[in-house]
Amino acid sequence: MSILDQITRSANQIVDRARFETEKFQRTTRLQAEIADLRLDMDRKLAELGQRTYELYRAGQISSATVATLVQAIDQIRISMTQKEEELSAVQVSEYVDPTAPAPTGGAWSVPIEDAPAAQAAPSPSPYSPPPAQATPSPPPYSSRPYAPPSAQATPPPPQAATKTCGACGYTMAARAIYCPNCGFRVG
Repeated sequence: MSILDQITRSANQIVDRARFETEKFQRTTRLQAEIADLRLDMDRKLAELGQRTYELYRAGQISSATVATLVQAIDQIRISMTQKEEELSAVQVSEYVDPTAPAPTGGAWSVPIEDAPAAQAAPSPSPYSPPPAQATPSPPPYSSRPYAPPSAQATPPPPQAATKTCGACGYTMAARAIYCPNCGFRVG
């Protein structure tokens, strides 16, 4: 047997082994996919069976202590889910209120727009004037009592803001909003 025959035989063995491993991998992958599909079908049928059992129990056509326990657990989950959905809705429409900011005066900031080119326009004084600084009272020097800041209850709560709904996504927001905080659509 020549060296060429040995190389040819070794190459054929390697090719046969690679072919076997490839076919094995393909069969394994196909069978795993079929098993996954069967599991999904079984899960769907079990869910369908559970839904039907739930409906029959509610209709009074099934009486079983085990089913009754499961139905009560499902009802409690549904109640909790409804409460969480209501809480989520409340959180979605809530807005940050800065306790140190002055109450809104009912209008948006006006931005002057000039039609004249910038080279011809003379600089004009800005209509903006910052609000007066609110001084935080400081404790009297050498006081025997510890300093206590003014009570937060002394200021009345901010008035409830009116709301509006986004025409693009239906999100409810403050009436003074210019853009929808949910989708970015211009609403004002």
